Amino acid sequence: MARPYGSRSTREREYIPPLPDSKSKEKLVRLSPLVPQEIHATAFKNAQALGMTMGKYVAALIARDQVDENGVPLWASEIREPQPAQAELPVETDS
Repeated sequence: MARPYGSRSTREREYIPPLPDSKSKEKLVRLSPLVPQEIHATAFKNAQALGMTMGKYVAALIARDQVDENGVPLWASEIREPQPAQAELPVETDS
């Protein structure tokens, strides 16, 4: 059974820098995410309208991504799944 889109946990993974592509004069590295077909089509149209490649379009989006003091993108709350409410424990007081 295939995993749902976006289900891979990356929080535990360590960043390992990829090797630059041997054909790249600018020492660029590959970024190959899988996305839904409609997202790919939108990105392609947007890149085409800007007169740039998909790679340059994605790089431009990432370069403009704004993050908070913890490094979390500012738009993260729009896509995060709601966390289950935590039950409060009763507080015992000596009276």
